[in-house]
Amino acid sequence: MVIVDDHEVFRNGLRDYAEVAGMHVVGEAGNAAEAVDVVLDTEPDVVVMDLEMAGGDGLTAIRALAGERPDLPVVVVSGYDEGSRVSDALRAGAAGFVLKTCSAPALLAALGAAARGLTVLDHTARSHLFGALEAARTPAASPFPSLSGRERQVLTLLAQGKEPSRIARELFLDPHTVHNYLSSVVRKLGVAGRNEAAEVARAHGLGNGSGSRPGDP
Repeated sequence: MVIVDDHEVFRNGLRDYAEVAGMHVVGEAGNAAEAVDVVLDTEPDVVVMDLEMAGGDGLTAIRALAGERPDLPVVVVSGYDEGSRVSDALRAGAAGFVLKTCSAPALLAALGAAARGLTVLDHTARSHLFGALEAARTPAASPFPSLSGRERQVLTLLAQGKEPSRIARELFLDPHTVHNYLSSVVRKLGVAGRNEAAEVARAHGLGNGSGSRPGDP
């Protein structure tokens, strides 16, 4: 295997454990820029790749290796577990993603599985990946999609109980402009007036109940 990581302590520890377990480390690189040359020179069966390194992003090295050696499995071993990082690595051509918090035996087992042609994800990486995919499939729904951003701002302040004159001051708008926005909001929401618009907004979570409502002492 080849180990690509900018932390020498990690490289040394993994190399020592791998060799005790009977896996031969044929090369090491301390940054992504060196990784491709080391891998092409040593022709390993599997590569361990960090993503966040001084001297270049691991994703760049993964893409380069995928172009040069598409049959070579690269397993990302990272301290970052965001779902976006997992999906980015797999799209770049990685054969797996394992966190640095996993045990050494689990890491070596993952490397062995990748060398046999399997895609490997540890439990945490798998959970984050599925979460990221689900979030991408389910965009957050706005309760008032027909409103512009400024109209939504005005409605939020109205829902907080603020009068049009105060809304104008807070948003640095002319009072006449605020009245125009409010008229548009009332029309788009299909309500009878400002008070009903404020109630509808509060029912959908706008305003957070802060501020006084019109008519309050």
